[in-house]
Amino acid sequence: MKIKTVHFVFLAALLCGLFSCSQPPKSTSPLTAAIDSLKAHYAPDRRVAVFDVTCVQQGSIVILRGEVDNPKAKEDVMNLVHKSLGGQTIDSLRVLPDSQLGDKRFGIVAVSVGNVRTNPRHSAEMGTQAMMGMVVRLLKKHGGWYNVQLPDNYLGWLEESAMKITTEVGVESWKSAPKSIVTTHFTFVREKPNASSLPVSDAVAGVLLKQLSMAGPWVAVELPDGRKGYIERSSIDEYGHWKKTRKFTPENVETTAKSLIGIPYLWGGTSPKGMDCSGFTKTVFRLNGLELARDADQQAAGGEAVEKGSDFENLKKGDLLFFGRKASAEKPENISHVGIYVGKEEFIHTPGGAGVRLNSFDPSAPNYNEAEKKRFVRARRYIGTQPVPEVPKKK
Repeated sequence: MKIKTVHFVFLAALLCGLFSCSQPPKSTSPLTAAIDSLKAHYAPDRRVAVFDVTCVQQGSIVILRGEVDNPKAKEDVMNLVHKSLGGQTIDSLRVLPDSQLGDKRFGIVAVSVGNVRTNPRHSAEMGTQAMMGMVVRLLKKHGGWYNVQLPDNYLGWLEESAMKITTEVGVESWKSAPKSIVTTHFTFVREKPNASSLPVSDAVAGVLLKQLSMAGPWVAVELPDGRKGYIERSSIDEYGHWKKTRKFTPENVETTAKSLIGIPYLWGGTSPKGMDCSGFTKTVFRLNGLELARDADQQAAGGEAVEKGSDFENLKKGDLLFFGRKASAEKPENISHVGIYVGKEEFIHTPGGAGVRLNSFDPSAPNYNEAEKKRFVRARRYIGTQPVPEVPKKK
């Protein structure tokens, strides 16, 4: 399972200096509730949005601190505090991206797989991964790390050395350049067009490279950071052609999913080097032309609901299966795992530690998985449906 929080923590609770500490706690509840309401509106999921606000009162002065990623969110917080408390307001509430970044507010991932962490240090939990050639939005910098937002809006920290830091003009130049996409699970970009030449970089399925020229069975390419080399033509496809030929069908999803059987489990992983459960489904769907949300519970919010039937007879190949705890009167639903249905009561998933594998809901099958059958919560269908409305890109 891959559900986690990132480093953005919402501090809606008001510090004791907001009102006199001798006042009863209930006196702070109206403003706290109002700020909570703003947070729920602007950042209902802190994995993909920032709303970190602290309000402190010192005498007649109100100090606002924290970060938001939407100018309107700041405006609404300022108006709320002014109407509630009045007096002078000291504005220390920052709107991301940080102005100190100047016009270099984008990064193009320059390593095959960039490890995006929940805090700016190597020992922090890995939240997700970013593929070479992917454009990320930079929000702020801390030491040698940038707080980034991926194309699926997921937030985390990526090392500066893993990216080409650039401007919007640089991003447009990269996007408009002819590119190749790696289609084999694992390969190398080499210094010269032969298999015995030294590697320039490794590459995995989904990596994007600038295409320079053909050299027989080899293609000359350039990495986002300017390094150049050669990659075997059999390992890539022209990106425009690849996009046009993606057919998001049950059969193609099954083929891609089965090709990844045996890939090891990696918490936070989203590539053939290793993947967690939702990283696996995300990778399979991405290689077939659809970008899913990152985590299992987020994926469970998309697509269309499907009633499985008494023996899973209503499910179709390519449906996503979600596992965990069903909602009850005492506890809410908790989605903690996801897999892909491939028909005949079989599904492919990445259980922790085991890597990608094929299991069955059929008690008579040799690969029967009783534990997951008991934990099955519901299914969602993306193939042939309108999944999730596209999220407007942030400037």
